[in-house]
Amino acid sequence: MAPEVVLSAHTQPATPHRDAMHGVLTRFSRNRRASDTPSASGLVWAVYPDAIQLNDAAGSPQMRGAGLMVFVCIASVLVWIATRLPSTIALEIELGIGIGTVAVYGFLFLFLWYFARPWLVTAWKLDMFAAESQPTIFDRKHRKVYQLFTPLDGSADRGVNRFKPIQLQGAEYDWDRLTAEHRVELVTSGQTVSRIHRLVLVARDDPQPGEKHGRLLEEINVGNSMGLGENSVPMLWEHLRRFMEERGPGVPQGEALQAFARPKNLWQSLGVVGPFGPRFKDWRRDSRFVVIVALICLPITLPMNLLWGVCNWISHLTMRKTVWPQVVHERVGEALHQAQ
Repeated sequence: MAPEVVLSAHTQPATPHRDAMHGVLTRFSRNRRASDTPSASGLVWAVYPDAIQLNDAAGSPQMRGAGLMVFVCIASVLVWIATRLPSTIALEIELGIGIGTVAVYGFLFLFLWYFARPWLVTAWKLDMFAAESQPTIFDRKHRKVYQLFTPLDGSADRGVNRFKPIQLQGAEYDWDRLTAEHRVELVTSGQTVSRIHRLVLVARDDPQPGEKHGRLLEEINVGNSMGLGENSVPMLWEHLRRFMEERGPGVPQGEALQAFARPKNLWQSLGVVGPFGPRFKDWRRDSRFVVIVALICLPITLPMNLLWGVCNWISHLTMRKTVWPQVVHERVGEALHQAQ
């Protein structure tokens, strides 16, 4: 479906190590259970007769607006520096400190602008006129996995196309040829160190003569790594494995589709991103610790919730509908259940 997908260079798979701080913890098997408790972790957006749809993290109604909020914060700092810069330079010159200080302040602004501009562009594109979702679809009838994404040539973001629905492209992978890996990445905030857990599906080409492993075609991140942990990654894989291998349910018994539906107004957006909105009771029931912290730190969390809620609503207002490749529609059929 997507001849534009480029083969990555040949790389040898990393050796799994259960105590690794960075790399592959576990390489799962399609024929062996990874957990006794399968869980979709609230990531299934829609269930079809013989397929399920998982949205990308950026397509989650709850995560919408996070990029725009980062854009607003960075842009505010740059605007503050730019507006203060002339008066500060004038004052320094008046005090007789000289042209050296002017050069220092000018260099500081240019330095910040140089490093902040890529973040500004990326944060803006995450939310403004972005695709509704770029889902991953597990089709057990045809034993395929489809990864849908916006056109690789950038045509969907040019001119008037930016305001039109997006015709998604798709990459098709044989389920039996994919390798599932539990990976971790070591991250630090300067004061604390933690591991981010990810479920990654690895697709490789057929090995060529003299090669032990085929070329790396693609690595598909499944779900939102910020919401996955050491135990939930095997549980998520086990749900997918049972669905594809043992005709398991689209959503495990006792679980529901993605918890947050698309907000229809600003008030609903506030309830999607945090407890200060119409879903306070749901937040208190499902995330009591988050609610307690939010109430204790009210002078900080309330303005952040308001800013994120506004950005979330703006993101949904500018969100662009997506059109799947016809072949995917024909194969998976109409949704039986989906988040609304």
